[in-house]
Amino acid sequence: MIFTQPVVYEFPNIKVPTLLIIGQRDRTALGKANVPEEVKKTMGNYPELGKLAAKRIPNAQLVPIEGVGHLPHIESFGKFIQPLISFLEK
Repeated sequence: MIFTQPVVYEFPNIKVPTLLIIGQRDRTALGKANVPEEVKKTMGNYPELGKLAAKRIPNAQLVPIEGVGHLPHIESFGKFIQPLISFLEK
């Protein structure tokens, strides 16, 4: 779906509790290398995108992890696993 439609408009339809664990250094964005520099600056800003997603998804919980990029479960397992376990225990 990431290649064919903007799924952000479907976020309010999510009916299950949702945990967003987001590395604050993550700037990953598909196609970023193929866009003009001005557009490139707006892509992959996950600190802001995470906040927006959490607001649009009902019952979402956002866990930002400082100093971590796209792979928080690998880059900082200790900071990743505890919020996940707490979320799953609810």
